Amino acid sequence: MVERLNREDGGLYRCRVELNVGKFQSPVLTELSVRAPDGNGSVVTGTEGASATLPCVFTRYQVDHILHTVTWVRKDPYRHIVTFTHRGNDSWTAENGVTRYELVRDPEQGNASTRIKQLSAEDSDGYLCLVEFRKPNYYRYPFFGLYPDYKIDLPFIHLSQCEVRLRVRAVSKAFPVVILCTPLGLKTLALLVMCIVFYSDNCRKGRD
Repeated sequence: MVERLNREDGGLYRCRVELNVGKFQSPVLTELSVRAPDGNGSVVTGTEGASATLPCVFTRYQVDHILHTVTWVRKDPYRHIVTFTHRGNDSWTAENGVTRYELVRDPEQGNASTRIKQLSAEDSDGYLCLVEFRKPNYYRYPFFGLYPDYKIDLPFIHLSQCEVRLRVRAVSKAFPVVILCTPLGLKTLALLVMCIVFYSDNCRKGRD
């Protein structure tokens, strides 16, 4: 995750890991393209116990790539929330049987907006939508080395939009007032009124 991007961050990157048993690096470079803000950041407001929809609208830059997964992550701290996988026939399922999150739009049409059910105050956070494409079989990177016939099938990850902020409001709890329309209830109400009047008279006399 790269925070606070600017134009100078654009370029080619390679992941490299150094361990005590050796050094390893990704065989294929990752290109980062940084564009100017387009104002598509948004704030979504919901209420505890209700549902809210997080927008995720993206453009399919690679028309020959196959849409594979849609993943939502939270920012603070950065952690995975849910991943929807394309199962074919326009069917999408949430991994690990997650049911609290539901795709409400069609990712094939460039819209992976997702509904969060049963909101709680802990859901207030920044969210990011990650859309993953898979390359077709004929479009793979050759592995130059000991095994020249081996092809590397790496996904193309597209960060679809700016951060979406979710704000969950607490449910306002009004103090319940119940008057029982029974003889006992009316007597209790009359006694309460008499006590209030008696108390008000004593307070006024004390001030005089």
